[in-house]
Amino acid sequence: MRRHALHLITTGRQKLEEAAAIARRLPSELIDVVHIREKHRTAREIMDWHQALSAALPGTAIYINDRVDAAASVQAVGVQLGYTSVPIETARKLMPAGTHIGCSVHSVAEAREARQNGADYVFFGHIYATASKEGAPPRGVDALAEVVRAAGVPVVAIGGIGPEQTGEVLSAGAAGIAVLSSVFLHADPERQVYRYREALDRYTAR
Repeated sequence: MRRHALHLITTGRQKLEEAAAIARRLPSELIDVVHIREKHRTAREIMDWHQALSAALPGTAIYINDRVDAAASVQAVGVQLGYTSVPIETARKLMPAGTHIGCSVHSVAEAREARQNGADYVFFGHIYATASKEGAPPRGVDALAEVVRAAGVPVVAIGGIGPEQTGEVLSAGAAGIAVLSSVFLHADPERQVYRYREALDRYTAR
């Protein structure tokens, strides 16, 4: 059985040196994907991030969020697109064959559209209340289950998910989880990755 995926996302609040130092401490074999989500950085800077994190986490897939120009330049194995990113079909033309292309969605309709446009998977959230979406009500696990049923592609849950909530989102059908500050800003990021992987594998083993 294929294991449930653990996606880590950079916070946009740390310098490259700090994020890379944290990444070097992490057990790369337990992490499926690391996303470079640094909206305020130039394409050249994102390319530097890709090089550094690829070296820090050998064997872990490094995706680039939004910036398809930088992703194409470094031949990234995956890109994650948002609402304001280039269309999926455009990204597909720019990236090498076999590139994993994901899309962030917020509804059943958006999930269906993403699949029709060729997305390999979708992010859906935010599932629980989170400081990064302060003031916006969480969508919850029932909405997640609806998206899973409708999407037709793997759905990765995001937003306020701690190790304690991992089983609940997997029970709604999520193919994995994505987390930001709960690893990269955690006091013990290595232990936190172990906790997430334990929670993911515990559910897989049922």
